[in-house]
Amino acid sequence: MDWSSLFSVENLQSLGIILGTIIAAAYTSYKTVSKKLKEEHKINQTNVSKVIKKQSDLDCSILKEAERVKELLNADRVQVYEFHNGTHYANGRSALRTTCTYETCRCGINSCLNILSGVPLSVIPTFIKVLLDNDELYVKDLEDIKQTMPSTYNFKKSMGIKSFYDVVIHNELGEPIGFVAVQFCGKENHEIDRDIMKKFAWFVEAKLLEMM
Repeated sequence: MDWSSLFSVENLQSLGIILGTIIAAAYTSYKTVSKKLKEEHKINQTNVSKVIKKQSDLDCSILKEAERVKELLNADRVQVYEFHNGTHYANGRSALRTTCTYETCRCGINSCLNILSGVPLSVIPTFIKVLLDNDELYVKDLEDIKQTMPSTYNFKKSMGIKSFYDVVIHNELGEPIGFVAVQFCGKENHEIDRDIMKKFAWFVEAKLLEMM
């Protein structure tokens, strides 16, 4: 092989042109991709900012209304629970859960948010069935459910609850997505205005729909 011809000036010039073209194309491609990524990042940042603002407004409005309901009913706690699917069981069945996403408490009453995250519905099956079947559950005296809903009884008792009223909240299709709750820790047989809680449930439904 004639190596001198291989490395002739003409061949080296051609090779240089080819390499230059490849490098220029790669640089152009890099600049294009980089610009696109920067634009997408900027858009994502803008979207996140909008979502944060919208979520913040939602949170404040629900908590403000919950506080108002608490005072109207002279309650110890007003809460909002939402259903969700945490993980799956070994057999693939959805591990449906509920989490308290909003809570307001009377001064001197402990918050229960730390124990109300991801509670499996399977540990309170009777409570959930009765609540969903009737769209509400009013228990004037916690002792009334000691035999029929032992798990719920023990769970509520651990929070110091003596009476409570829960109302289901729905999505736009009428499907249950959670419930609102009012609780009283000081006395049993507490009479409440159910309409106030039902209106609160409708308020929460409307607010949650705004985020969908």
